[in-house]
Amino acid sequence: IERGWFEFELPEKATPPFEFQFPSFGAVELRPERPLSGGVSGDLPSGAFPTGEWRFDPPLWAGHFNIPSLRMGIRGIAAEGDRMTVTLELRQPPGLLVIGQPPGPGELARVDAAGVQAFPREFPEDLREMHLPRDQTRRTLSLVYPLPTAPGPSVFWLEGWPLLRFDPARGVVEEVNGDGQAFVRAPTPTPSPSAIAWQEIQARMDRLAEAVANRDFASFRAALAENADVDLQLLEGVVGGGGWPLVNIRWRVEDGAFEADEAREVEILLEVALEGFPAEDVRRYRARADFRKSDGEWRITRWSWTDTPPWTILAGRAWSSAHFTLIAPANLSEGTAQDILAELEAARADLQVKPRRSSSAPAIWPSTRRTGRPSGRLTGRSPGRTLGVAFSRIFPRIEEEELVGFETGEYMIVLNAEGVRGYRQTDPLFGRQAVLRHELVHVVLAPWTRPWTPGWLVEGAAMTYAGQPFWRELQGQKLEGLGNMTYTVSFGHIGDIFGTAAARQYALSSAMAEFVRERWGDEVFLALYRSYAGVEPQEIARRMPMVAIGTLVEATWEGIAQDLTPERMRQHLGVDPGAFEAEFLRWWQGRR
Repeated sequence: IERGWFEFELPEKATPPFEFQFPSFGAVELRPERPLSGGVSGDLPSGAFPTGEWRFDPPLWAGHFNIPSLRMGIRGIAAEGDRMTVTLELRQPPGLLVIGQPPGPGELARVDAAGVQAFPREFPEDLREMHLPRDQTRRTLSLVYPLPTAPGPSVFWLEGWPLLRFDPARGVVEEVNGDGQAFVRAPTPTPSPSAIAWQEIQARMDRLAEAVANRDFASFRAALAENADVDLQLLEGVVGGGGWPLVNIRWRVEDGAFEADEAREVEILLEVALEGFPAEDVRRYRARADFRKSDGEWRITRWSWTDTPPWTILAGRAWSSAHFTLIAPANLSEGTAQDILAELEAARADLQVKPRRSSSAPAIWPSTRRTGRPSGRLTGRSPGRTLGVAFSRIFPRIEEEELVGFETGEYMIVLNAEGVRGYRQTDPLFGRQAVLRHELVHVVLAPWTRPWTPGWLVEGAAMTYAGQPFWRELQGQKLEGLGNMTYTVSFGHIGDIFGTAAARQYALSSAMAEFVRERWGDEVFLALYRSYAGVEPQEIARRMPMVAIGTLVEATWEGIAQDLTPERMRQHLGVDPGAFEAEFLRWWQGRR
């Protein structure tokens, strides 16, 4: 806000100087030799605020800082008599459970062109806070403010959302500040000590983002209290970046118990991007911390990571090609690094022809120095038995404030050191080139891969398009049936078709994929694969368990796959699962 003022009642017995402090701003001193008038310098707008009605269709939608899927937009503004009526629309995906307190009437400020701050004098009684019941997806409501005291733009600060500026002369609403820190934060009622603590800790973490950007661990360590409960080695590894090309670093302060001089169980979110990657491909890692205020400074007394950034495990240096970034130990030879990038580029070019679609986003390919614990910690699998693992994350896609689908990002492949160094390099099953192609297929098909996509499609596609003849491992075996292979999403749930040998389960997936491609062709196989991504988002939300316990969520994916598979097979293959199994077994008899 360019202009504004506060009025204070001076203590009767106190003498100057007086010091004024505001959250996120520096201190201001009042001394007799430099008196302050209490007014505003310069000319204030004169005249009356214009009356009329302004409609915004579509509105400027803003996402809540802490609950991004909770959206708000101004539909219209009307000025008449002594009042300004602002019509808002709130939207949220179905079933959203809001934990926390979005703003109430005392946190919906408006400042007019004369610097006068006001709050709603009328507010929907049945919606005491700015969030919707879980069973609603949208709601229109009106806030009634006093008419602005002067003509010109007004700025709305609705706690938790970006600042919105309404200019009656141009008839537009626009976002003017992304983080809200420029707003005069002295609403009536005065912010609570917990709100002030949150603001000050966020400002502290904003400064520490610069420490990470500059790889300056000394500055970060200065923010720690004496005898803080912190894994210094791990924290130094995070701040150091591990040789990864980190950019756009930000810390977000989320939930926690905030008091005037202490904050406990504070959720901290580290957001980073990678140089050369799409701007929207943001990687997020959570930590939990305690803070204590001493001598006016917030210091960290405890810090632990919920999601450990991978560069602390796989530190190294980066090499880049046209479409890939390879991050590997610094002692990896230049020749080997360039060979791997060349093999990746060749695989990408080939896969653009085979699956007819390839990811245009760069991928990151870290590797470990040795076949040991680091890759196992990152992948959750034994590095002695795993040569590569592909990762991606699914995010909701929102259009017109409605959940309309999903998008994938944060592509990454972890390649075991044995594969990096060319272990059995030309082996069609386990050689480096085969493993690279296998994991790259997962990246290529990631936009259509869902947690409920049957496992045989996911792994079968990777093997068949990588040219890995894994099905040959089954030669000589007699198959009695497929069990639940046509729909199960996890190899751990296949049962005892082949006992517990994962290699046999991969082999069967390979054989099933080869069968479909040979019998129906590539286009049909890929159409069947992609069809599992076509489930209505509302259907997924309806099926999700109330409590996100791993076993319940996994059971949900299994149930969706089981329900979808008969219809998907009939639509794309012209057979139901029973007929598919019978035809596959006959095909297999000819291959034995």
